Amino acid sequence: MDKFIFNVKKYIEENHMLENADGVVIGLSGGPDSVCLLRVMCELSGCFGIGKDRIYCVHINHMIRGGEADADEEFARRLCGKLGLPFVCFKKDITAYAEKIGCSVEEAGRMYRYDCFRQVMKENNINRLAVAHNKNDVAETLIFNMLRGTGIKGMSGIRSVRDDVIRPLLSCYRADIEKYLESIGQDYRTDSTNLSTDYDRNRIRHIILPELTEINSNAIEHIYSLAAEAERVYEYVHKRVEEDMVSVLSDAEASGGSCADAEGLKKINIDINKLEKCDDVIKEHIIHEAIAQAAGSRKDISRKHVLAVLELCKAGTGKQIMLPYEICARRSYDNIIITQSCRVKEAYCVDVDGDGSYEIVDVGIFSVSVEPWKGSMEVSKKIYTKMVDYGKIKGNVCIRTPESGDYIIIDGKGSSKKLSRLFIDKKIDRVKRLTWPVIACGNEIIWAVGLRYSEAYKVDENTRKVMCINFKGKGE
Repeated sequence: MDKFIFNVKKYIEENHMLENADGVVIGLSGGPDSVCLLRVMCELSGCFGIGKDRIYCVHINHMIRGGEADADEEFARRLCGKLGLPFVCFKKDITAYAEKIGCSVEEAGRMYRYDCFRQVMKENNINRLAVAHNKNDVAETLIFNMLRGTGIKGMSGIRSVRDDVIRPLLSCYRADIEKYLESIGQDYRTDSTNLSTDYDRNRIRHIILPELTEINSNAIEHIYSLAAEAERVYEYVHKRVEEDMVSVLSDAEASGGSCADAEGLKKINIDINKLEKCDDVIKEHIIHEAIAQAAGSRKDISRKHVLAVLELCKAGTGKQIMLPYEICARRSYDNIIITQSCRVKEAYCVDVDGDGSYEIVDVGIFSVSVEPWKGSMEVSKKIYTKMVDYGKIKGNVCIRTPESGDYIIIDGKGSSKKLSRLFIDKKIDRVKRLTWPVIACGNEIIWAVGLRYSEAYKVDENTRKVMCINFKGKGE
């Protein structure tokens, strides 16, 4: 067996990459790395009990380089035909896609590629995805992350195995990959954009790394080893963060701090007082993890974003900042709220004109019934069920969002409190206040749902008829 093939096989075995694999999807760009990965997997598939009909090659035409991209696609198609392998191609204008979703072309391309890989895996019941990163990629990624500002996670480079994603060539130098392809007479495509130093990563590849290897010929190996050590340190710290993060989540939300809002958007609530008790290093990792959870990605989240969120701990309530992926972080009293969106839902107003169910989109359902009051009846003490003395209502009742001038009666003497003051006293987040459901008659609040019920509408000895109102929130 060829020495190069033998070393890759050993690396696969040491990292248990293909244990219980029922097939492999390979990302095939047509460049030397992915072509090498394809040829190696063809050589080794039998050793791991994988038939060639279970090696699916997926090519993505990003439509960035015109005819050159089409030629890459045709090369990949012909290579797979020559080797007798299933070939699947996807084509998408990634530049337009990046503008649509609001991220870099590089990140949009990565996201789309992995979506395509996952689709083919699902359709063909395959549980491994092989991509062609190598030692040079690790060094380039580490330097790139350092230059743009990173924490220990960014220093840890690229993992050999992440869930069902495997990187069989990660222990190989790019030079050895090209040498192997030359030895078997296998050609490949060269992406012209990879040669241009207009791109930061290419400048690292063609200028910085060669200069570093002039200083020390083992520079790439040393950077690779540093990344592996950083990975071990990160794993240790991350376990601690997972434990501490549970303790700092705010109990302000009924769900316990990490939840989805009415629109199904991920939201993390962190108790500032609890966070302050953590070590500074752990604090940063907790914030980074919270942003990543809300975003659904760790890409492009740097230390400057983490520090900006920590600064909110010192800011006044209501202060907010925007983060990558349209993530919003804001200070709300003793909480830092990190959410996928700070969009405010539209105001609403629904007239209550009798018995029935009144549904408020993204809020919940109000069930209303008007019935005679009997002395034997018991006044509901449930938080989300109220009985209103129907005879005390002097106008139209509606379910709506708060308005300027709203007030509520707080005692038997008729003393009132502004609704805005009630929200402040209850420490209701400013964004939530805007669409908080209230039952109102003009500007007089009968019930600020879940917060306070007006003393002016309580059932008493003179009550003859009651309006029963029950609220069930969305998702309950």
